[in-house]
Amino acid sequence: MKNGNNWKLERAKEIVRLLLSGIQDESGEMRQLNILDYYKIINISPRTLYTNTYDDLREEFSDLELKKFYSFVLKSLNDKKLTVKDIMDVKHSVLINDTLVEVTDDDKINVISFLRANRMPLTNDVYALALRDYLSAKYSVDKEKNNACFR
Repeated sequence: MKNGNNWKLERAKEIVRLLLSGIQDESGEMRQLNILDYYKIINISPRTLYTNTYDDLREEFSDLELKKFYSFVLKSLNDKKLTVKDIMDVKHSVLINDTLVEVTDDDKINVISFLRANRMPLTNDVYALALRDYLSAKYSVDKEKNNACFR
């Protein structure tokens, strides 16, 4: 891999390791890496990262280990793209810490702002995970600066 893309390879290795071992959440528990975690690490589509780093990854990981990455890529390809209209038209609630929380239009706008500020795609899984994190107060959005930050 060319020197300018070493950072992509390093991120790809980190992704594979996390897919194999899991990721530690805020409470210290281990869980599976999800697509929002992925985009917090790197804002390149999983398919592009896999395609651009596969040959180099084979030097460090077995085919069986890389199959986990490939499965992750396939799942991300099936993640339905959303529009702002899709999101704004839906009225729903989300269960957060055993409490049903009504999702307001402001909540939706803040989550969309967060995704845009962090150059994450607007897809069903990414949006749903970001919404859950937002409602759980894991990040905040500064409306004046149109900026989002993790807490």
